[in-house]
Amino acid sequence: MVGAGLPGGASAAELDDPFPLRNQLPFSLLFLSPVPASARPPADRGVRVAFGLAYENTLAATDDLIRFLRQDDFQTYGGRVTLPLLQAIASVTPGRTAFVLDGETLRTVIEARALLAKRFEAGIEIPLIEHGRGFLDSIIDAYHEHLNLPDGGRPGFARDRFSAGYVGDGEEVFFDHPPGGLGLGDITLDGRAFLLREGSGRPALAAGGSLKLPTGSAAHLRGSGSTDYAASISLSKSLGRSTLHAGYAYTFVGAWRLAPDLPLRDSRSLFGTYVFSPGRNTALIVQTLRTRGPFRFRAGSDLGRVAWEVAVGLRHRLPRDLALDWALIENLDREHNTPDVGAYFGLSLLGRPLRGPRRLPVSTP
Repeated sequence: MVGAGLPGGASAAELDDPFPLRNQLPFSLLFLSPVPASARPPADRGVRVAFGLAYENTLAATDDLIRFLRQDDFQTYGGRVTLPLLQAIASVTPGRTAFVLDGETLRTVIEARALLAKRFEAGIEIPLIEHGRGFLDSIIDAYHEHLNLPDGGRPGFARDRFSAGYVGDGEEVFFDHPPGGLGLGDITLDGRAFLLREGSGRPALAAGGSLKLPTGSAAHLRGSGSTDYAASISLSKSLGRSTLHAGYAYTFVGAWRLAPDLPLRDSRSLFGTYVFSPGRNTALIVQTLRTRGPFRFRAGSDLGRVAWEVAVGLRHRLPRDLALDWALIENLDREHNTPDVGAYFGLSLLGRPLRGPRRLPVSTP
């Protein structure tokens, strides 16, 4: 996250907080998913304004579609997915569904948070989303080929194209070009109660609730068009120079306006974060995210399977108590239901490092 122009009394994030990264699959971005967060309250009351940017390349599709385009070898369809082709693939899969997500997505987040009471924080998250053809396909294909890594069927698809579609359960959604430029997504309001402070033998504990408002355009794949609700819980514990965070969230998902009769399910996510701080001004962060999204499992389609992602990066303390975040994002499994690779950048306001033992004030008569 990025913060700038903040007042001196703004509430501060910590150098060893988790990355505020959620599942970035384009269809998953339509629905609410609380981001990983520390269970420790900020040191001071105040407001923090922040900004974050995640950019990811995705090629995820039904297994039968990947196999077909690989065998076709650009002879008939030129590696391009059309609605009739997706319909034909859906008709022969065991679950009678098919999907494709091929493109690159930019998600920018503007966030404001305030510690309203000693143990309660409220926040608002305003996302800006843009889907596009992108430019990374050739780079990723060359990387896979050079290191002899699995390619996930990418060579069968036309490079630097955009397509997003779902066929099944009596619904059809299909885009063969980017749906508009950068625009407002679904705004999220949330609150967190800090239930237990960290002690020598116990972790910090926090619980929260979130509400997603249908402010994004469903027609431009920036929102679902419905309201979602979520509840979450998180734990944090410091161990010398290391810090551990973990959390779980459950989301009650509303309907998808473009496919109102699609049978969705409530989604769940689980995160774990390890932070190592070798010095006062740098932290290495490794974070895993396990997500079971709102789409139901259908035989022959990976969209409804559990998704695993990892983010690895650094947080650097800068002058004026700002910190620069950067991380690489990669999928962890063979299922075709996560972005292939991505990057995250941000800045955040940090609490000032202690330069010696904390001294208690001494009263005088």
